This record gives sequence, structure tokens and C-alpha cells, in this order.
Amino acid sequence: MRIEYEDTQILVVYKEAGLPVQSGKTSGKDLVSLLKNYLAQNRPEGSTPAPYLGIVHRLDQPVEGLLVFAKTPKAAAALSRQAQAKGESSPGDKGGAGSERGKRSEQDGSKTGGMEKRPGQGKTAAGGMEKIYIAKVELSGAAYPLALEGRKREILLTDWILRDYAGNRSLIVAEGERDAKRASLSFRTLEIQGSRALLEIRLYTGRHHQIRAQMAHAGMPLAGDYKYGAEGPDEKQLCLCAARLGFDHPSTGRRMQFQVDPGFTL
Repeated sequence: MRIEYEDTQILVVYKEAGLPVQSGKTSGKDLVSLLKNYLAQNRPEGSTPAPYLGIVHRLDQPVEGLLVFAKTPKAAAALSRQAQAKGESSPGDKGGAGSERGKRSEQDGSKTGGMEKRPGQGKTAAGGMEKIYIAKVELSGAAYPLALEGRKREILLTDWILRDYAGNRSLIVAEGERDAKRASLSFRTLEIQGSRALLEIRLYTGRHHQIRAQMAHAGMPLAGDYKYGAEGPDEKQLCLCAARLGFDHPSTGRRMQFQVDPGFTL
């Protein structure tokens, strides 16, 4: 891991692929343990209780990228509100596309609200936390036209997602299925080479394995994500990076923006 920014209220950290945010095992390293050790080693001499570390959001173990942690309970509450406000609704979304692949907004390509902006510019919602991902995906023949369309405009995908706890995966199901939750994201295609593409993805909801499940359902499984149908040559990692992170500082209210480059290329 690498600390990108630190002050008295927050820690912004880059997590490498393969490192769990928090492990249930008593042995083995995880990001939370590394950060707690770092804070303990760097706390002022003579200070007594153990340093506080609040988990605001997480990344799957195979995913690399940016995370923000809170160093006080007050900061944790403020950042958690922003994480929850990042978008139960998305611009142009009229309530869900069921399990249809590559469903556009009801306005058929017109960009409304925040979707007029390129992903990563501005806030997802007022006071909300913004998360922008870079992904390398495999393209099925049916998904290729959608990836080409993504060169011209931002594509909205809305599905209903059901978590399969036994299989540790998420399934795209029909709207109305018991325990299913609406999942919404948008993507823009940055580059296409043969049967692979590099996408910029904006999350509006935070479901379990959401990007992995929705992109696979749209015919674009993440390269290296064999659990969700990737078939290409072996990758060193699952090709998904939380590359940009934006939020309002919990004390000053100033908008904070951070960015890293993914550890993979097209």
C-alpha cells in the first residue's frame, strides 16, 4: 500500500491488487492492519488511546486503487454520509433496465444532469463521494457495437443484482426478484484494440461485485476475471482500478480529488 495524502482527519491510500482491505484471519497482512500499525508507530509520544481508524468504503481483494479512511469518529460519520450519497439514482435513469444488456437511458442517448460531464469531472451528487474506475474488458461480438458507441457518449447500465453468498458472486436477475437491488453505473470507452477495450466507469450504486457482474452481463467481462466469464489469456491481476476518488473534506468542506494510474494497460 502507499499513502497518497494524510492530515489530522483523513488518510487517502492506494491499495495494491491482492491485498485485502480487512481480513477475517488472525494471521496475514491486510490494509487495515498495516494502517493501524503505521498510525501506532507515528502517534505523538505519550498519547494513550490506540489510534482511531474508520473504514469508509472497501475494494475487493483483487482490485487495486484508492480508498479514504477516517482518523476520527466525526470524520468517519461525515465521509460515510458522502459514500452513501454517491447515488441511489443516476442521471437519466428512469427506474431500472431490468436485466437488459446495455440499456440506455429513457431519453435514448441524450445526456442529462451530471452525465453531460465527462466521468471524473465534477461531483456525482451534491456532497457525494465520486468513484471513477479504469477497467480492461473483453468484448463479445454482441458487445462490440456498444463499446464503439461508448467512444461517442457515456453509456448507462442499470440492472437488478442479487448477491449469492454461497458462491461469493453476484447475479443479474429480473426486476422484482426477492432480495435483488438496483445497480447502476455508466461507462465511456477510452480505447479499443481488437477484442479488448479500456473503459472509464462511474459508479452510482455500491453493490457487491457490481462492476464485475454488470460488465460481464453486458458482454464485457473484466480481463482476468475468470469468475465472471473472462476467457482471454492469463492476466497478472483482475484488470480493475479505482483510479479517481473525490469527496468533500470532513472538516474544511474543500473538494478533494485524487488520481492514480492502473497497473495494467490495454
